[in-house]
Amino acid sequence: MKSKPPRIKRWNATTPYLRLAIIFLGVVAIILSLSWTLFDFPRTIEMMTSSFLATIISSGKNNVETCPFSSSMDRSSVGTGDVGAERTSSPSRPHRGKAIGANVKASDLADAYRAIKSEYSELALHPSSASRWRVIKSHPDGSEVSLLDHPDDPSCPYVRMTSIMPGTIRDVWEFLDMSNWSTNMPRMDPFYEGLTVYGEYEHGGIRMKLARKTMRRLVAFGKRDFAFVSVSDHPRANDGAWVSGTVSVVTDTIPRAGGYVRAYQDSVAFYEPLDDDSSTGFPRMRLTIVFRIDLNDSSDGGDGGYVPMFVYVKTVGATGMASVQNMKRLIAEGNRGRRNDDLKSCDGNWLTKILNGKRKC
Repeated sequence: MKSKPPRIKRWNATTPYLRLAIIFLGVVAIILSLSWTLFDFPRTIEMMTSSFLATIISSGKNNVETCPFSSSMDRSSVGTGDVGAERTSSPSRPHRGKAIGANVKASDLADAYRAIKSEYSELALHPSSASRWRVIKSHPDGSEVSLLDHPDDPSCPYVRMTSIMPGTIRDVWEFLDMSNWSTNMPRMDPFYEGLTVYGEYEHGGIRMKLARKTMRRLVAFGKRDFAFVSVSDHPRANDGAWVSGTVSVVTDTIPRAGGYVRAYQDSVAFYEPLDDDSSTGFPRMRLTIVFRIDLNDSSDGGDGGYVPMFVYVKTVGATGMASVQNMKRLIAEGNRGRRNDDLKSCDGNWLTKILNGKRKC
């Protein structure tokens, strides 16, 4: 009987390397887990990402720009209360947001809004400012997104979005009203997380809400939150245009929260009446929104944020136009739904249809 030849044990060259790789990845996972807890690893990721983007996009720049959110108007405190570190600023860490004092007063909120409204009205609608805007994105339907450089802060320009919206002024106003944010905002903004209202105020016919909006993580960048006053203003006397706005504020009522970077945005929206569409007979209006936004917290007491603002400047045209078109689509869908409901409610009332026309009941 022939004996079997001895089996030769083959050495798999990949086996020890695979084991080493598994051990190495396990050690790295443990280190990252500890770093996340002990050394604020998300901030490290943000810094690395912003540095990487700065290298790719900003040729010749040596550091990442953040927005000091300075303005031509006085951004000093209008309140008398001491609200801690957020009230102070230095030349290297400018103050942002309107300081309204520890004791929130309706008059202080109204003053903050009026200052922003005056500045933005001049920039958005006055004929002398028209030539200063640079259109960076346009659409065949006439919608435009434009930029206006800030004289002291080119990394945070003014942005203007203009579009003819389907529906009446009230239709668009109610769509953007804060009471409808829980329904409409997630459909418009994928990063929207939530809203908390801290108080409602009224002064001189202006209705205001002090609130905090939170945003989900921006890819590699951390969550953001905004402390602001939302304003519903009365129509302008000269042309009947409605006006609303949001003004960033600094107050102990809404302190910085752990896990969020305090971002800032001032905006004013103008709702102007137009004649009905000549081809469809449906109502329409012109919406103009002017804003400045800073996704970093670079004022005293803040911890940065590391979003390279020049990336925002380069992409705001595309993202702004996408927002406008998405808004138009959602408002049009809502209007069609309401018209269908109205027609269904009076299908049997033939006399009302004859008197009011085919599209009205």
